[in-house]
Amino acid sequence: MPPRSQLLAVTLAVAIGAGPALAAVEEPYQPGEAAITTTWFALRSDTAQRADRDYVAGMLPHHAGALSMSRDYLADPGRSSPLLRALARAIVANQRFEIGVLEAVARNLDAPPMRLPFGLTLQPVATEGLTQAQRFLRAPVPSPAGHALGPVSARDVLFAKAMTIHHEAAVQMARAYHANPAARNGFLGLMNVDIVTDQTQEIALMRVVVDAYRGDAGAIVPDPSMVHGMEGMQHAAHAGHGAAPAAGSAAPPMAVRPPPRRPAGGPDGHAHHHH
Repeated sequence: MPPRSQLLAVTLAVAIGAGPALAAVEEPYQPGEAAITTTWFALRSDTAQRADRDYVAGMLPHHAGALSMSRDYLADPGRSSPLLRALARAIVANQRFEIGVLEAVARNLDAPPMRLPFGLTLQPVATEGLTQAQRFLRAPVPSPAGHALGPVSARDVLFAKAMTIHHEAAVQMARAYHANPAARNGFLGLMNVDIVTDQTQEIALMRVVVDAYRGDAGAIVPDPSMVHGMEGMQHAAHAGHGAAPAAGSAAPPMAVRPPPRRPAGGPDGHAHHHH
């Protein structure tokens, strides 16, 4: 096979296969191994790019909101539940890495396309191998087996309820992307599997914490300002056929403040260098 044709065949295989079959967004970090990143390509499509951009524009501020909500909670002297504190630390560690993944996707979407013979055009869409490059070790979702559930304070209930609203919105965004026929980025598909799996499990955990409160948990209602990053939902609606969140569902309509700018440090906000 002539070299040029061979190159074209290999490139098409990468584009159609969207990367190695066993690739995962959160492959385990292996100390001592070289950091090798691989760019994923896809056949360029304006509608697919629009779906990816809308998704990233929605999920990036939403994840940033999870960081600021968790850091606010961890800095609050009213926090109490060891289990919920461990969960907040895991959210900071894992979603900070996912923000880096989303930023890499955005950079790829902004990169110039690769033009091939016969009129084919490939667009870089994602970067694999960031776990190794960033030495990222995923923080597991904590469980009552490893951390004491209580005592549970009113501040714990507020955080758990606000973050449950926040997580449900992320799950809705992830599912809307999967349901969008224009959304074809396999890398974002893998990431969404992680988001749905992890955050559904975390929602169940936070409900256990709320149920363990000895007072009237129903009387504790988070102020809308406690739920950060929800302005990204309008972008998610574009990615999911324009379907806005229903009132009272995962993301009730509310006026919320954007996450405040913070330094990289702070309570449990230090670099973990290890998803």
